[in-house]
Amino acid sequence: MLKSLTFLAFLLLTSSYAQENNPIFKGWYADPEGIIFDTTYWIYPTFSAPYDSQVHLDAFSSPNLTEWTKHERILDTTAIKWAKRAMWAPSIIKKENKYFLFFGANDIQSNNELGGIGVAVSDKPEGPFK
Repeated sequence: MLKSLTFLAFLLLTSSYAQENNPIFKGWYADPEGIIFDTTYWIYPTFSAPYDSQVHLDAFSSPNLTEWTKHERILDTTAIKWAKRAMWAPSIIKKENKYFLFFGANDIQSNNELGGIGVAVSDKPEGPFK
């Protein structure tokens, strides 16, 4: 089920058509991670923008895959000392009662800036993550 949800989210969020007519939620998002926590569907995508504006991650939840709630700025660069910009490719897991959100950050295409993979933690899937 998780692979199917991830694949569906990928198709819906990454096509050029989806950029303007996203059937799940408004906005331009990429790299979606789909997962089910308890009885709620979650999508954790990259907020697609120029690197200097791509400084946060949003999440979306649904009880039925029809109605979606946007959880804004579940993580942003103000909570991560080394991350300056370009937060991308989130992935989440739950261990016991904590949610661990993995993400890439900074412009790794440049030799002028160190990038890496970070992990942030929260007590709730909608954050806030620290």
